[in-house]
Amino acid sequence: MPDHRLEKFFNPSSVAVIGASEKPGTIGRAIMQNLLTRFKGTIYPVNIKYDKVFGIKCYKSVLEIEGSIDLAVVAVPAKYTPSILRDCGEKKIQAAIVISAGFKETGEAGAKLEEELVAVARKYGVRVLGPNCLGVYDAHTGLDTIFNPDDRQAKPAPGNVAFISQSGALGAAVLDWLSEAGVGMSKFVSYGNAADIKEWELIEYLADDEKTKVITAYIEGVEEGVKFLQSIRKAVSKRKPVIVLKAGKSSKGLRAVASHTGSLAGRYEVYESALKQYGALVVKELNELIVAAKALSWLPVPKGERIAIVTNGGGAGVLATDATELLGLTLAELREETKIKLRSKLPQAASVENPVDVLGDAPPERYEVAIEEVLKDENVDAVLVIGIMQSPAFDPDGVLKVLKDCVSSYSKPIVVAAPGGEYTVDKLRKIEKEVKIPTFRTPEEAVKALWYVVRWSRILRRLGVGADKS
Repeated sequence: MPDHRLEKFFNPSSVAVIGASEKPGTIGRAIMQNLLTRFKGTIYPVNIKYDKVFGIKCYKSVLEIEGSIDLAVVAVPAKYTPSILRDCGEKKIQAAIVISAGFKETGEAGAKLEEELVAVARKYGVRVLGPNCLGVYDAHTGLDTIFNPDDRQAKPAPGNVAFISQSGALGAAVLDWLSEAGVGMSKFVSYGNAADIKEWELIEYLADDEKTKVITAYIEGVEEGVKFLQSIRKAVSKRKPVIVLKAGKSSKGLRAVASHTGSLAGRYEVYESALKQYGALVVKELNELIVAAKALSWLPVPKGERIAIVTNGGGAGVLATDATELLGLTLAELREETKIKLRSKLPQAASVENPVDVLGDAPPERYEVAIEEVLKDENVDAVLVIGIMQSPAFDPDGVLKVLKDCVSSYSKPIVVAAPGGEYTVDKLRKIEKEVKIPTFRTPEEAVKALWYVVRWSRILRRLGVGADKS
């Protein structure tokens, strides 16, 4: 059974910040500011140097606090953490995030200190996230222990994508990218050295989390491989895709992993094979993780692998066709009935084959005809819409309305690609914000997004996971 104490890391009613401070540039200050901005519960600053922090009474120790504490956030030098955890245990605090670095990632002495930390935590029944981590961000409850300042660190709005990361710095970058892409987040967890709470426990927790639809993970190494794989299978059995970016693909990368979080990492090929066998979607680059997360967060699961392309630019349609074939997807063969309807409604010069070329002077009404007809076609499982927005005839707001109507009327995945610069990017962001379908700057990336939802569909079929009843 999942450990009930994990819930306190995401939805505590009270938080003690050990190492709280107002001193500019300190971790204790950033954590306090972020909690004061978003968190609705009670905050207890703890620091032997101060009587108040941001106008709130500051305690010398958690043992001085009269009220109960659900979560402790520890941001003090590593050598003090075992005694801090002992105080937390005596205070009956069941959950602690240890932000501090200086443990097994630094060598033998640090490893011994980490062992002492874990021994104290287990003696008192305290679950520990970290050490050497960035902490937790829950977009729904407002808990935010990330110590990066808000003017430098974006935080995604509430949504359904969870991200767990062994690297805090990389996790911070992904938070920025997901926020920029408009992808809403359920929970973010930087777990660092995983001295106590392991990645498999977090995945199991997220598998049961109602707010989470998609689980993404950056992994360097795991200690309990079987449990890790079983946690992925559990999530998949609940129709939650697990997207994994595994570091340490090269021999030097493996050594870098050991010096970063002190993790044990084996051959990448072994990891990749096992992950795929248990149903994970394995990505090899960071940008792929963002593309896959966006696609799986917003798109329905397709019934098959047949792709239709609607474009106002022939060259972009050819590139999309190449990408479709090279990724092993199928270019849909449109039914003759569909072609007849397209011929009757589109200009004579338009192509009614797949890709359907509505020509460079296409107004929104022409896009509407083409997109709706291919969506109705039983031979089509997903649709890529390409817009060359530099054309004076292209009306982005009109096409946006067409897309919104199609998304509400049909249950097939739709993605949009529009190559271009600042003007185009602004319009793509507006489509994402208002329609909640993935948009991309290249046809190839858009096809890649469809490829991920098709791969997810294949996994569900291979593992015999039933249809979604929601």
